[in-house]
Amino acid sequence: MTNKKNHMTSSNDELETSVLEQFKQAVNECDSEAVGQLLQHHPSLTARIDEPWFAFDTPAIVSAAHKGDRKMVDVLLEYGANINVKSSWWAGGFGVLHHNHHELSRYLIERGAHVDPHVAAALGMLETLQKMVEEEPDIVNLRGPDGQVPLHYAGSHVIIDFLLNNGADIDKRDLDHNGTPAQYAVNHLDQCRHLVQRGAQTDIFMACKLGDIELVRRMLKEDPNSLQVQVGKGDFTAPGGHIYEYNIGRAARPLFLAEQLGHDAMTELMLTYSSVEHRLLLACMRADRRTVDLLLEEYPGIVQTLQPEEQSVIADMAWSHQIDAVRLMLEVGFHVDARRNERSATALHHAAGQGDTDIVHLLIEHGASVDAVNEFGGTPLNSCIWGSLHIRNPNGNYAAVIKALVQAGAKLPNQAAGSEDVQQVLIQHGASQ
Repeated sequence: MTNKKNHMTSSNDELETSVLEQFKQAVNECDSEAVGQLLQHHPSLTARIDEPWFAFDTPAIVSAAHKGDRKMVDVLLEYGANINVKSSWWAGGFGVLHHNHHELSRYLIERGAHVDPHVAAALGMLETLQKMVEEEPDIVNLRGPDGQVPLHYAGSHVIIDFLLNNGADIDKRDLDHNGTPAQYAVNHLDQCRHLVQRGAQTDIFMACKLGDIELVRRMLKEDPNSLQVQVGKGDFTAPGGHIYEYNIGRAARPLFLAEQLGHDAMTELMLTYSSVEHRLLLACMRADRRTVDLLLEEYPGIVQTLQPEEQSVIADMAWSHQIDAVRLMLEVGFHVDARRNERSATALHHAAGQGDTDIVHLLIEHGASVDAVNEFGGTPLNSCIWGSLHIRNPNGNYAAVIKALVQAGAKLPNQAAGSEDVQQVLIQHGASQ
C-alpha cells in the first residue's frame, strides 16, 4: 500500500471534530481504554465506527488488526464494528485477516471473520483452499488486497505447489506495487527459492538476495547493463512504489545491495563491471579512505561530476548510522544536502529521524540546511518529531537532536508534538502546548 492523507467523510453535526480526532489518536496509539470510553460516551461515533478514517482508507478495526492489537480489536467488536469490513483502497481492500499476525487471524476467524483464498494461502489452510478451488477454479488468480493473488500470500511450499498445479500464474503482478509473488517473497528466501525452482522470473536484485553468484554471473555476461538497474526506475516502478522499495530499499542498486548483504565474492564480481563512479561510491560507503584517495588521484574532480542521485548516497549512510562514511564523503566534497531530487530527504532529515545526535552535529557543522523540505513537506525538525513517535530508535536521543536543530536555527512548530521528551524541549524553546 502507498500512504495518502487519511480519508475523511463529510462532516456530521453529531460527531465533533475533536471527538473524532481523539478517537483516531487513541486507535493509532493502541489506547484501547480511551477508545472504549469514547465509544461509550459518544453514540454518534459508535454509529460510524466502520468508516475509513485511517491510513490507506482503512476502518479502525482493520487498522488495529494490522498492528496485531487484539485488545483494540475486542473493544471495537464490543461496540459493533463489522469484523468483515474492508478498507476502500483503490487497488484492492484489506480486511482484518490480511496481515502477518497469524494467531490473531485464527482468533478472528473463530469470531466470524471471513476466510478468502488469500487468507487460506497465508495460514496454510490447504483443505479450505482445495474446496474453494473445486467450487471456483479461477479463484487461484483472484485479485485481493493491493490487487495481489493468493500466490502472493502463500506461506509454504505445499500451498505454492497446490496453487501452481491448479493454474496460478507464477509471475502475476499486483496492481499497487507491480510485484510478482517471488519478488514479494524476496525476504523469505526459502519460499522465494522454491518459486524460482518452479519457474518464476528472476532479476538481479533477487539473485543478490538469494546469494546466487552464478545467476549474477550469467546475468552480467548476457547483459552487463543489468548492473545499472535501480529500484524506482524502469521495470522497478509502480503506482505505490515497487515492492522492492519496501523489501529491499528505495533507489537500491545491485552493487550496493550485494555489499550490504555481505556477499563479498559477488560484490567483487560486480565491481569488474562497474563504472568508476560506482567504485568511488562503494569505497565511500565502506569508509575506505585509501581506495577513495587512489581514485581521486587518478580521476581528479570526479566527485563534482557525480549526479545528485549518486551524491545522495550520503543520505543513505546517515540513515544507517554510518558516521565514518558520512564524514569521508563530506571531506572529499559531497554536498551536505545532496538528495535524489529536490523533494527527497537529505542526510539531516534521515539522521534527525533516527535521533542520531553525532551525525546531526556533524552535518550541522558542515552547513546542512535546517529548512530543507522533504516530499511530505517536512523539515529535519519535523522528521525528528515524527521519528520520535514512529521510528523510536532505541539508540537515538530525539530530545538532544531537537535542541541541536533549534540552536542551528530550525523553525519551531506552532504546537509541540512528538514523544513526551521531545514535546518538553519544544515547549522550553517556545512552542505552545
